[in-house]
Amino acid sequence: MMEELPKIQELKCRIEYINKLESLEDINQYLEDKDYLVYIITLSGISFGEFSNYQFKLIEDITKLDRLEELRIFDKERELHIWRQSDGKGGSVLKGRLRIDNPIEEAEQCYYRDAKQLLFGANREHLQNGFTFLKEDRGFGVIIPNSLLSKLKDNPRLYLCTRNYLEEWDNGQLSYCDSRFISIEGVNND
Repeated sequence: MMEELPKIQELKCRIEYINKLESLEDINQYLEDKDYLVYIITLSGISFGEFSNYQFKLIEDITKLDRLEELRIFDKERELHIWRQSDGKGGSVLKGRLRIDNPIEEAEQCYYRDAKQLLFGANREHLQNGFTFLKEDRGFGVIIPNSLLSKLKDNPRLYLCTRNYLEEWDNGQLSYCDSRFISIEGVNND
């Protein structure tokens, strides 16, 4: 029997676009002082980390922004998504988007559907500085902070939970327009 799709729901949300990010310190103006998870793609790999007290805890040093390809700093209420984009002159610039669900400020009505994506990695390989490589036998895997290991419990699988936003077209049809990360959970968490 097929699993039923999650229902489409509604909430208030606010989006702010960032034309150019000059330094890592610029990130602080878009986030509150609390704990977030981080997803990062650099020239050397993909990993998860943490952002707390306006400081990164990552497996790789990203003080040199030229190694950064994509960055998502997220929690259940907001996501700051940064990506590298061509500037049309042979170089590139970091752009971004801040999406906040149920903000205190003025917001628009949004439709969404939540989903869970299974992350690669069932076998643990402990790394330095509080990180673990969850990998498959064939070599694929993901680096996570050790703080997420408690979510594994008896099952070695983690899920990336996403919120997928829909917009209404002129003909009344809903179409996916954006998505953001909201959490990482173990297999039995709902």
